[in-house]
Amino acid sequence: MTTTELDLFNWQKWKFHENDYWIDSFVDTLKRIDYRSTSKAEFIKQYEAKNIPVMITHVTDLWKANKHWTDEYLLKHYGSHLFKVGDDDDNKNVYMKMKHFLHYSSHDGLKDDSPLYIFDSGFYKTSRSKKKKNSLLDDYQVPKYFEEDLFKLTGERRPPYRWLVIGGARSGTGIHKDPLGTSAWNSLVRGHKRWCLFPPNTPKELYDPPMKPYDHEGISWFDQVYPRFKKRLADGQTLGEKWGMVEVLQKPGETIFVPGGWPHVVMNLDLTAAVTQNFCSSTNAEYVYLSTRHSRPKLGQKLYREIQKLGKYEPEKYAHVAKSLETTQYIPQLPPSSSSGSSSTSSSSSSSSSSSSSAENNRPSAKRKRKFIMVSSTDSETDREDGTCMCKKCKFKRKRKMARRNAAAD
Repeated sequence: MTTTELDLFNWQKWKFHENDYWIDSFVDTLKRIDYRSTSKAEFIKQYEAKNIPVMITHVTDLWKANKHWTDEYLLKHYGSHLFKVGDDDDNKNVYMKMKHFLHYSSHDGLKDDSPLYIFDSGFYKTSRSKKKKNSLLDDYQVPKYFEEDLFKLTGERRPPYRWLVIGGARSGTGIHKDPLGTSAWNSLVRGHKRWCLFPPNTPKELYDPPMKPYDHEGISWFDQVYPRFKKRLADGQTLGEKWGMVEVLQKPGETIFVPGGWPHVVMNLDLTAAVTQNFCSSTNAEYVYLSTRHSRPKLGQKLYREIQKLGKYEPEKYAHVAKSLETTQYIPQLPPSSSSGSSSTSSSSSSSSSSSSSAENNRPSAKRKRKFIMVSSTDSETDREDGTCMCKKCKFKRKRKMARRNAAAD
Protein backbone atom coordinates (compact mmCIF):
# COMPACT_ATOMS: atom_id res chain seq x y z
CA MET A 1 0.00 0.00 0.00
CA THR A 2 1.10 3.52 -0.68
CA THR A 3 -0.09 6.96 0.30
CA THR A 4 0.51 10.33 -1.29
CA GLU A 5 -0.55 13.88 -0.58
CA LEU A 6 -3.11 15.84 -2.54
CA ASP A 7 -2.66 19.03 -4.52
CA LEU A 8 -5.75 20.92 -3.34
CA PHE A 9 -5.57 23.31 -6.27
CA ASN A 10 -6.13 20.47 -8.73
CA TRP A 11 -9.13 19.20 -6.79
CA GLN A 12 -10.86 22.59 -6.57
CA LYS A 13 -9.54 24.22 -9.73
CA TRP A 14 -12.83 24.63 -11.59
CA LYS A 15 -14.94 25.73 -8.61
CA PHE A 16 -17.90 23.59 -9.63
CA HIS A 17 -19.20 23.91 -6.07
CA GLU A 18 -20.22 27.48 -6.93
CA ASN A 19 -22.69 26.21 -9.56
CA ASP A 20 -26.25 25.06 -8.91
CA TYR A 21 -26.98 21.63 -10.44
CA TRP A 22 -30.35 21.03 -8.81
CA ILE A 23 -33.40 20.61 -11.04
CA ASP A 24 -37.04 21.32 -10.33
CA SER A 25 -39.32 18.37 -9.69
CA PHE A 26 -41.44 19.19 -12.74
CA VAL A 27 -38.48 18.42 -15.01
CA ASP A 28 -38.64 14.83 -13.80
CA THR A 29 -41.25 13.06 -15.93
CA LEU A 30 -40.34 9.46 -15.09
CA LYS A 31 -43.38 7.44 -14.11
CA ARG A 32 -43.72 6.36 -10.45
CA ILE A 33 -45.31 3.12 -9.32
CA ASP A 34 -46.16 2.03 -5.77
CA TYR A 35 -44.28 -1.06 -4.62
CA ARG A 36 -47.06 -1.92 -2.19
CA SER A 37 -49.74 -2.21 -4.87
CA THR A 38 -47.83 -3.30 -8.00
CA SER A 39 -47.34 -7.05 -8.32
CA LYS A 40 -44.18 -8.64 -9.63
CA ALA A 41 -46.04 -9.98 -12.67
CA GLU A 42 -47.37 -6.51 -13.45
CA PHE A 43 -43.92 -4.94 -13.10
CA ILE A 44 -42.34 -7.50 -15.43
CA LYS A 45 -45.10 -7.14 -18.03
CA GLN A 46 -45.27 -3.35 -18.05
CA TYR A 47 -41.64 -2.36 -17.50
CA GLU A 48 -38.96 -5.08 -17.47
CA ALA A 49 -40.25 -6.96 -20.52
CA LYS A 50 -40.71 -3.68 -22.40
CA ASN A 51 -37.30 -2.39 -21.31
CA ILE A 52 -38.80 0.81 -19.89
CA PRO A 53 -37.26 2.66 -16.90
CA VAL A 54 -39.51 3.42 -13.93
CA MET A 55 -39.25 4.82 -10.41
CA ILE A 56 -40.62 2.66 -7.59
CA THR A 57 -41.78 4.15 -4.31
CA HIS A 58 -41.99 2.55 -0.84
CA VAL A 59 -39.41 -0.20 -1.49
CA THR A 60 -37.26 0.92 1.44
CA ASP A 61 -40.01 1.63 3.97
CA LEU A 62 -39.01 -1.19 6.34
CA TRP A 63 -35.25 -1.22 5.74
CA LYS A 64 -32.88 -0.98 8.70
CA ALA A 65 -30.74 1.23 6.47
CA ASN A 66 -33.11 4.12 7.16
CA LYS A 67 -31.75 4.23 10.71
CA HIS A 68 -28.31 2.74 10.16
CA TRP A 69 -26.94 4.63 7.17
CA THR A 70 -26.33 7.85 9.04
CA ASP A 71 -22.95 9.46 9.69
CA GLU A 72 -23.17 8.66 13.39
CA TYR A 73 -24.00 4.98 12.95
CA LEU A 74 -21.48 4.38 10.16
CA LEU A 75 -18.77 6.13 12.13
CA LYS A 76 -19.48 4.09 15.25
CA HIS A 77 -19.78 0.68 13.62
CA TYR A 78 -17.62 0.94 10.48
CA GLY A 79 -15.31 3.88 11.17
CA SER A 80 -12.10 1.85 10.82
CA HIS A 81 -13.27 -0.27 7.86
CA LEU A 82 -11.82 0.43 4.41
CA PHE A 83 -14.18 1.20 1.52
CA LYS A 84 -13.33 1.63 -2.13
CA VAL A 85 -13.44 5.22 -3.39
CA GLY A 86 -11.83 4.84 -6.80
CA ASP A 87 -8.99 3.62 -8.98
CA ASP A 88 -5.62 5.31 -9.29
CA ASP A 89 -3.56 5.97 -12.42
CA ASP A 90 -2.13 2.43 -12.20
CA ASN A 91 -5.61 0.88 -12.11
CA LYS A 92 -5.28 -0.15 -8.49
CA ASN A 93 -8.19 0.08 -6.09
CA VAL A 94 -8.16 3.13 -3.85
CA TYR A 95 -9.60 2.79 -0.34
CA MET A 96 -10.41 5.08 2.58
CA LYS A 97 -11.48 4.31 6.11
CA MET A 98 -15.08 5.28 6.70
CA LYS A 99 -14.14 7.78 9.40
CA HIS A 100 -11.74 9.55 7.05
CA PHE A 101 -14.28 9.54 4.23
CA LEU A 102 -17.02 11.06 6.41
CA HIS A 103 -14.62 13.75 7.63
CA TYR A 104 -13.57 14.46 4.05
CA SER A 105 -17.20 14.67 2.89
CA SER A 106 -18.04 17.30 5.50
CA HIS A 107 -14.87 19.36 4.90
CA ASP A 108 -12.71 19.39 1.75
CA GLY A 109 -15.28 17.35 -0.18
CA LEU A 110 -17.75 20.23 0.03
CA LYS A 111 -15.64 22.23 -2.42
CA ASP A 112 -13.89 19.57 -4.51
CA ASP A 113 -14.87 19.68 -8.17
CA SER A 114 -15.56 15.96 -8.34
CA PRO A 115 -15.49 14.55 -4.80
CA LEU A 116 -14.44 11.07 -3.79
CA TYR A 117 -17.30 8.61 -3.74
CA ILE A 118 -17.69 5.26 -1.99
CA PHE A 119 -18.73 2.79 -4.66
CA ASP A 120 -17.76 -0.51 -3.10
CA SER A 121 -18.69 -3.96 -4.41
CA GLY A 122 -16.93 -5.64 -1.49
CA PHE A 123 -18.87 -3.92 1.28
CA TYR A 124 -20.46 -7.22 2.29
CA LYS A 125 -17.00 -8.65 3.00
CA THR A 126 -16.19 -5.63 5.14
CA SER A 127 -19.37 -5.93 7.15
CA ARG A 128 -18.94 -9.68 7.68
CA SER A 129 -15.22 -9.65 8.35
CA LYS A 130 -15.49 -9.22 12.11
CA LYS A 131 -18.73 -11.17 12.46
CA LYS A 132 -20.79 -8.15 13.36
CA LYS A 133 -24.21 -8.85 14.77
CA ASN A 134 -25.62 -6.24 12.38
CA SER A 135 -24.25 -6.31 8.85
CA LEU A 136 -24.63 -3.83 6.02
CA LEU A 137 -26.15 -6.70 4.05
CA ASP A 138 -28.81 -7.05 6.73
CA ASP A 139 -29.79 -3.39 6.34
CA TYR A 140 -31.67 -3.88 3.07
CA GLN A 141 -33.66 -6.50 1.17
CA VAL A 142 -33.60 -7.15 -2.56
CA PRO A 143 -36.98 -5.95 -3.92
CA LYS A 144 -39.35 -8.71 -4.95
CA TYR A 145 -39.14 -7.62 -8.61
CA PHE A 146 -35.41 -8.40 -8.73
CA GLU A 147 -35.04 -11.54 -6.61
CA GLU A 148 -34.24 -13.81 -9.56
CA ASP A 149 -30.47 -14.04 -9.93
CA LEU A 150 -29.28 -16.21 -12.83
CA PHE A 151 -25.70 -14.96 -12.70
CA LYS A 152 -25.23 -16.83 -9.42
CA LEU A 153 -25.17 -19.97 -11.57
CA THR A 154 -21.73 -18.98 -12.87
CA GLY A 155 -20.08 -19.47 -9.48
CA GLU A 156 -16.56 -18.10 -9.12
CA ARG A 157 -16.68 -16.44 -12.53
CA ARG A 158 -19.50 -14.20 -11.44
CA PRO A 159 -18.66 -10.49 -11.90
CA PRO A 160 -19.30 -7.89 -9.16
CA TYR A 161 -22.99 -7.06 -9.05
CA ARG A 162 -23.86 -5.11 -5.90
CA TRP A 163 -22.46 -1.89 -4.50
CA LEU A 164 -22.73 0.33 -1.45
CA VAL A 165 -22.89 3.90 -2.73
CA ILE A 166 -22.14 6.93 -0.53
CA GLY A 167 -21.07 10.35 -1.75
CA GLY A 168 -21.53 14.09 -1.51
CA ALA A 169 -22.69 16.74 -3.96
CA ARG A 170 -21.13 16.57 -7.44
CA SER A 171 -19.83 13.03 -7.01
CA GLY A 172 -21.36 10.52 -9.35
CA THR A 173 -21.06 8.12 -12.24
CA GLY A 174 -20.11 9.12 -15.78
CA ILE A 175 -22.24 8.27 -18.78
CA HIS A 176 -22.29 4.51 -19.39
CA LYS A 177 -24.34 1.41 -20.09
CA ASP A 178 -24.46 -1.23 -17.40
CA PRO A 179 -22.10 -4.18 -17.97
CA LEU A 180 -22.87 -7.38 -19.84
CA GLY A 181 -26.35 -6.26 -20.85
CA THR A 182 -27.61 -6.41 -17.27
CA SER A 183 -30.39 -4.27 -15.91
CA ALA A 184 -30.07 -2.55 -12.54
CA TRP A 185 -31.97 -1.17 -9.59
CA ASN A 186 -30.76 1.62 -7.32
CA SER A 187 -32.44 2.35 -3.98
CA LEU A 188 -31.73 5.72 -2.39
CA VAL A 189 -31.84 5.79 1.41
CA ARG A 190 -30.75 9.40 1.98
CA GLY A 191 -30.07 12.45 -0.17
CA HIS A 192 -30.99 13.22 -3.78
CA LYS A 193 -29.63 11.96 -7.09
CA ARG A 194 -29.95 13.52 -10.51
CA TRP A 195 -30.17 11.14 -13.48
CA CYS A 196 -30.30 11.41 -17.26
CA LEU A 197 -31.11 8.29 -19.25
CA PHE A 198 -31.18 7.70 -23.02
CA PRO A 199 -32.96 5.04 -25.09
CA PRO A 200 -30.62 2.34 -26.47
CA ASN A 201 -30.80 3.73 -30.04
CA THR A 202 -29.28 7.09 -29.08
CA PRO A 203 -26.00 7.69 -30.99
CA LYS A 204 -23.00 7.40 -28.68
CA GLU A 205 -21.32 10.45 -30.20
CA LEU A 206 -24.23 12.54 -28.92
CA TYR A 207 -24.42 11.38 -25.31
CA ASP A 208 -20.72 10.57 -24.78
CA PRO A 209 -18.51 13.16 -26.50
CA PRO A 210 -15.05 14.10 -25.19
CA MET A 211 -15.33 16.16 -21.99
CA LYS A 212 -12.81 18.39 -20.30
CA PRO A 213 -11.91 18.51 -17.49
CA TYR A 214 -12.27 15.02 -16.04
CA ASP A 215 -13.31 13.10 -19.12
CA HIS A 216 -16.25 10.75 -18.55
CA GLU A 217 -17.22 12.02 -15.11
CA GLY A 218 -20.73 12.88 -14.02
CA ILE A 219 -19.96 16.48 -13.13
CA SER A 220 -18.29 17.08 -16.51
CA TRP A 221 -21.28 15.60 -18.30
CA PHE A 222 -23.84 17.78 -16.54
CA ASP A 223 -21.64 20.85 -16.86
CA GLN A 224 -20.75 20.50 -20.53
CA VAL A 225 -22.88 17.92 -22.36
CA TYR A 226 -26.29 18.36 -20.73
CA PRO A 227 -26.74 21.97 -21.96
CA ARG A 228 -26.47 20.72 -25.55
CA PHE A 229 -29.55 18.56 -25.05
CA LYS A 230 -31.57 21.57 -23.89
CA LYS A 231 -30.91 23.66 -27.01
CA ARG A 232 -33.75 24.07 -29.48
CA LEU A 233 -33.42 22.58 -32.96
CA ALA A 234 -34.87 24.03 -36.16
CA ASP A 235 -38.11 22.08 -35.65
CA GLY A 236 -38.61 23.55 -32.17
CA GLN A 237 -37.65 20.39 -30.30
CA THR A 238 -34.70 20.20 -27.98
CA LEU A 239 -32.05 17.60 -28.76
CA GLY A 240 -33.10 15.80 -25.58
CA GLU A 241 -36.71 15.67 -26.69
CA LYS A 242 -35.71 14.38 -30.11
CA TRP A 243 -33.80 11.43 -28.68
CA GLY A 244 -36.09 10.73 -25.73
CA MET A 245 -33.75 11.80 -22.93
CA VAL A 246 -35.30 11.03 -19.53
CA GLU A 247 -34.50 13.38 -16.63
CA VAL A 248 -34.97 12.16 -13.09
CA LEU A 249 -34.74 13.65 -9.60
CA GLN A 250 -34.51 10.65 -7.27
CA LYS A 251 -35.62 11.33 -3.72
CA PRO A 252 -35.01 9.43 -0.45
CA GLY A 253 -36.91 6.15 -0.37
CA GLU A 254 -37.20 5.84 -4.15
CA THR A 255 -35.84 2.97 -6.25
CA ILE A 256 -35.07 3.42 -9.93
CA PHE A 257 -35.17 0.56 -12.44
CA VAL A 258 -32.62 1.02 -15.26
CA PRO A 259 -33.17 -1.41 -18.15
CA GLY A 260 -30.22 -3.00 -19.92
CA GLY A 261 -28.82 -1.04 -22.85
CA TRP A 262 -29.93 2.37 -21.58
CA PRO A 263 -26.99 4.82 -21.31
CA HIS A 264 -27.26 6.84 -18.11
CA VAL A 265 -25.36 9.33 -15.99
CA VAL A 266 -25.85 10.04 -12.28
CA MET A 267 -24.78 12.92 -10.04
CA ASN A 268 -25.41 13.33 -6.33
CA LEU A 269 -26.94 16.66 -5.35
CA ASP A 270 -26.18 16.36 -1.64
CA LEU A 271 -24.77 13.66 0.65
CA THR A 272 -26.39 10.41 -0.45
CA ALA A 273 -26.40 6.79 0.65
CA ALA A 274 -27.75 4.08 -1.62
CA VAL A 275 -27.41 0.45 -2.64
CA THR A 276 -27.50 -0.77 -6.22
CA GLN A 277 -27.43 -4.16 -7.90
CA ASN A 278 -27.18 -5.43 -11.47
CA PHE A 279 -29.08 -8.57 -12.37
CA CYS A 280 -29.80 -11.22 -14.95
CA SER A 281 -33.35 -12.60 -14.90
CA SER A 282 -35.45 -14.85 -17.09
CA THR A 283 -36.77 -11.71 -18.77
CA ASN A 284 -33.44 -10.23 -19.82
CA ALA A 285 -31.38 -13.46 -20.00
CA GLU A 286 -31.19 -13.54 -23.79
CA TYR A 287 -29.81 -10.01 -24.07
CA VAL A 288 -27.42 -10.58 -21.16
CA TYR A 289 -26.14 -13.78 -22.73
CA LEU A 290 -25.61 -12.18 -26.14
CA SER A 291 -23.69 -9.33 -24.51
CA THR A 292 -21.69 -11.60 -22.20
CA ARG A 293 -20.53 -14.07 -24.81
CA HIS A 294 -18.81 -11.20 -26.65
CA SER A 295 -17.15 -9.48 -23.68
CA ARG A 296 -16.47 -12.54 -21.51
CA PRO A 297 -16.64 -15.71 -23.60
CA LYS A 298 -15.97 -18.16 -20.76
CA LEU A 299 -18.53 -16.52 -18.52
CA GLY A 300 -21.03 -16.56 -21.39
CA GLN A 301 -20.44 -20.28 -21.97
CA LYS A 302 -20.89 -21.03 -18.29
CA LEU A 303 -24.13 -19.03 -18.13
CA TYR A 304 -25.45 -20.81 -21.23
CA ARG A 305 -24.66 -24.29 -19.89
CA GLU A 306 -26.20 -23.65 -16.50
CA ILE A 307 -29.40 -22.23 -17.95
CA GLN A 308 -29.69 -25.25 -20.23
CA LYS A 309 -29.46 -27.44 -17.12
CA LEU A 310 -32.16 -25.38 -15.43
CA GLY A 311 -34.35 -25.88 -18.46
CA LYS A 312 -34.13 -29.64 -17.93
CA TYR A 313 -34.44 -29.65 -14.13
CA GLU A 314 -37.21 -27.04 -13.90
CA PRO A 315 -38.87 -27.07 -17.34
CA GLU A 316 -42.05 -25.34 -16.21
CA LYS A 317 -40.07 -22.29 -15.14
CA TYR A 318 -36.95 -22.26 -17.31
CA ALA A 319 -37.53 -24.35 -20.45
CA HIS A 320 -38.52 -21.25 -22.43
CA VAL A 321 -35.43 -19.38 -21.21
CA ALA A 322 -33.14 -22.24 -22.20
CA LYS A 323 -34.82 -22.45 -25.60
CA SER A 324 -34.46 -18.71 -26.23
CA LEU A 325 -30.71 -18.92 -25.54
CA GLU A 326 -30.41 -21.98 -27.76
CA THR A 327 -31.94 -20.08 -30.68
CA THR A 328 -29.33 -17.32 -30.34
CA GLN A 329 -26.43 -19.57 -31.33
CA TYR A 330 -26.57 -18.35 -34.92
CA ILE A 331 -26.97 -14.67 -34.05
CA PRO A 332 -23.79 -12.63 -34.65
CA GLN A 333 -22.05 -11.46 -31.51
CA LEU A 334 -23.24 -8.19 -30.00
CA PRO A 335 -20.71 -5.43 -29.32
CA PRO A 336 -19.73 -4.88 -25.68
CA SER A 337 -22.56 -3.50 -23.57
CA SER A 338 -20.42 -0.69 -22.24
CA SER A 339 -18.04 0.94 -24.62
CA SER A 340 -14.88 2.40 -23.26
CA GLY A 341 -15.85 2.14 -19.74
CA SER A 342 -17.77 0.72 -16.98
CA SER A 343 -21.20 0.61 -12.67
CA SER A 344 -24.19 1.15 -11.61
CA THR A 345 -22.83 4.75 -10.02
CA SER A 346 -18.47 6.60 -8.91
CA SER A 347 -16.79 9.68 -8.06
CA SER A 348 -15.90 10.15 -11.15
CA SER A 349 -16.20 6.98 -12.81
CA SER A 350 -14.80 6.61 -16.23
CA SER A 351 -16.06 4.28 -18.86
CA SER A 352 -14.10 1.08 -18.82
CA SER A 353 -14.30 -2.45 -19.96
CA SER A 354 -17.77 -3.80 -20.35
CA SER A 355 -16.98 -6.55 -17.94
CA SER A 356 -17.09 -4.46 -14.79
CA SER A 357 -19.71 -2.09 -13.57
CA SER A 358 -19.44 1.41 -14.76
CA ALA A 359 -19.41 2.54 -11.29
CA GLU A 360 -16.57 0.27 -10.42
CA ASN A 361 -14.11 2.65 -12.03
CA ASN A 362 -14.18 5.49 -9.56
CA ARG A 363 -11.40 7.96 -10.20
CA PRO A 364 -9.20 9.71 -8.56
CA SER A 365 -5.97 9.79 -10.49
CA ALA A 366 -2.72 9.16 -8.67
CA LYS A 367 -2.04 12.87 -8.71
CA ARG A 368 -5.17 13.41 -6.63
CA LYS A 369 -4.76 10.90 -3.83
CA ARG A 370 -5.32 12.11 -0.28
CA LYS A 371 -3.04 11.10 2.57
CA PHE A 372 -5.68 8.86 4.14
CA ILE A 373 -6.22 6.86 0.95
CA MET A 374 -4.94 3.32 0.74
CA VAL A 375 -4.08 1.68 -2.58
CA SER A 376 -4.04 -2.02 -3.36
CA SER A 377 -4.15 -4.19 -6.45
CA THR A 378 -7.44 -5.22 -7.99
CA ASP A 379 -8.87 -7.68 -10.47
CA SER A 380 -10.87 -6.88 -13.53
CA GLU A 381 -13.28 -9.40 -14.98
CA THR A 382 -12.28 -9.79 -18.62
CA ASP A 383 -10.79 -12.86 -20.28
CA ARG A 384 -9.89 -13.46 -23.92
CA GLU A 385 -11.25 -16.12 -26.20
CA ASP A 386 -7.91 -17.98 -26.12
CA GLY A 387 -8.32 -18.39 -22.36
CA THR A 388 -5.78 -15.75 -21.37
CA CYS A 389 -6.77 -14.17 -18.08
CA MET A 390 -7.02 -10.39 -18.44
CA CYS A 391 -7.33 -9.47 -14.78
CA LYS A 392 -5.06 -6.63 -13.74
CA LYS A 393 -2.89 -8.87 -11.56
CA CYS A 394 -2.23 -11.31 -14.40
CA LYS A 395 -1.58 -8.55 -16.92
CA PHE A 396 0.95 -7.03 -14.52
CA LYS A 397 2.65 -10.41 -13.98
CA ARG A 398 2.93 -10.99 -17.74
CA LYS A 399 4.31 -7.50 -18.24
CA ARG A 400 6.92 -8.02 -15.52
CA LYS A 401 7.84 -11.44 -16.90
CA MET A 402 8.30 -10.00 -20.37
CA ALA A 403 10.49 -7.22 -18.96
CA ARG A 404 12.72 -9.83 -17.28
CA ARG A 405 12.99 -11.78 -20.51
CA ASN A 406 13.93 -8.67 -22.46
CA ALA A 407 16.52 -7.75 -19.84
CA ALA A 408 18.02 -11.24 -19.99
CA ALA A 409 18.13 -11.09 -23.78
CA ASP A 410 20.05 -7.83 -23.62
